[in-house]
Amino acid sequence: MEYDYTALTADPDGYLNWVLGQLGAALSIRTATEAEADWARAATELVGAHPDPMIRARLASTCSLRQLRVLVRDEHLAVRLSCVDNPFAIDRDIQVALCSDHEVEVVRAFLKRFEPCLDAAQVLVDHPRPSIRTRLVSPRRRRELLERLANDTDWAVQQLAKESREHQIAVKAAQLGRVHRDK
Repeated sequence: MEYDYTALTADPDGYLNWVLGQLGAALSIRTATEAEADWARAATELVGAHPDPMIRARLASTCSLRQLRVLVRDEHLAVRLSCVDNPFAIDRDIQVALCSDHEVEVVRAFLKRFEPCLDAAQVLVDHPRPSIRTRLVSPRRRRELLERLANDTDWAVQQLAKESREHQIAVKAAQLGRVHRDK
């Protein structure tokens, strides 16, 4: 699957024909041997191999989960930011990859759109930026995460986590009190 991408500017139709040929070959693999893995691998490689990061970014917001797993590790920020807009970003591995991103813009974009799963939240608890750790603080978080955040190096994160943990305890006590009164 090699193509001279420098020739793209000189012959965009040639590149398009090459891509269509590769897709045709991938489809023939699928229909001839019914090897879904081979067909999917070929199609995924094509998506991630496009030389223009803006095209990859456009694809990232609507591609399949398998393709998203490739694009979430793309070298260009615009591609990784577009991965956040993909509905498959709810996948645990995708969430962990987005929350582990070295660019804070990707992490912030993810947190604006999604509530992180437990594994992603555990990655974010160790994030170097207090503003990201602060966004994790919520009474809905697991007790273990709030306790880790309550021991954070940043005073504001500590205080918010302690308040959320106290709120959790108060709600639990109120629920238990209602149960006992109802009996």
